[in-house]
Amino acid sequence: MGMSRILRNALSAAAMAAALMSPVAASAQANYPAKAIELMVAFAPGGGVDLFGRTVAKVLTEEKIVNQRIQVFNKPGAGGELGMAEMAGPRKNDNHSLSAFALHVIYTPLTLGTPNSYKTLTPIAKIFSEYQMMVVRTESPIKSLKDVEAALRKDIGSLRFGGASLGNSDHIVVSKFAQLLGGDPTKVTYIAYSGGESNPAILGGHVDVGMGGLDLMDLVKAGKMRALAISSDKRLGGDFKDIPTFVEQGYDVVNQNWRGIFGPPGMSAEVVKYWRDAFTKMVETKSWKAELEKNQWSNSLETDTFVASLDREYDSSKKLLGQLGLLK
Repeated sequence: MGMSRILRNALSAAAMAAALMSPVAASAQANYPAKAIELMVAFAPGGGVDLFGRTVAKVLTEEKIVNQRIQVFNKPGAGGELGMAEMAGPRKNDNHSLSAFALHVIYTPLTLGTPNSYKTLTPIAKIFSEYQMMVVRTESPIKSLKDVEAALRKDIGSLRFGGASLGNSDHIVVSKFAQLLGGDPTKVTYIAYSGGESNPAILGGHVDVGMGGLDLMDLVKAGKMRALAISSDKRLGGDFKDIPTFVEQGYDVVNQNWRGIFGPPGMSAEVVKYWRDAFTKMVETKSWKAELEKNQWSNSLETDTFVASLDREYDSSKKLLGQLGLLK
């Protein structure tokens, strides 16, 4: 009996020593994060993903959910591919790097044939969903969706549409609209921009019709843009209450985009759990709920089920993009 007890104690001590010797386990449980977090936004400043990333950093910091500084930086280009490559390459195994993405992690590799996707990153959490707005600059002769319809029925390629990367939600909405009119969506003139770079193009008249997220509302409120429609299934509230949906105007176009946080490949399971717990706390705070209300974002937090959802969305998106002739 004495020998068994000694053996058990020895084994227990060895297990404790092994745990203490694991830097990942120790840092995740006690000292993580050990330094500032770098949160990369793979799109230009001013766009919807940029707003998302900076809002997340602000709330996590102000609510003291994370006790280290969160530094947000932008790495735009190629529909998010430059950002994905940054995470998959130089930041591989870096437990102090995060990235903010949207559907680009699915659409960009499918439409551009780029090598990285959500499969080469570490999905952590889907945070919220939002919708797309169709807008024109205030000086535009286009006053309504009926005007857009008339132009496309006359010549499907006559209007220049500007939005995020090819195959992105912005492009999908335009393609669905064209299909409803009996047009070939592959013949639509769609000009792809990175992040918020489409906004100057819309304001400068370089495109006839613009697409974007709900962050465009600031430009609408400032009198610089006119909103024609929103891709929600019913009218939103707050500042968006006067913007009609496609549906209520007789066009069956509904589409939503989501925003999520990813880590680099090789991020430890303990750190992934830390961030999933952090985001679960964040979405329950009053300050985050205020951001949801202000921006009309729809809470859609997913953590453990995020990867499975991405897989399903990848399959359905591949099918849809194939029908639209957008697969690379």
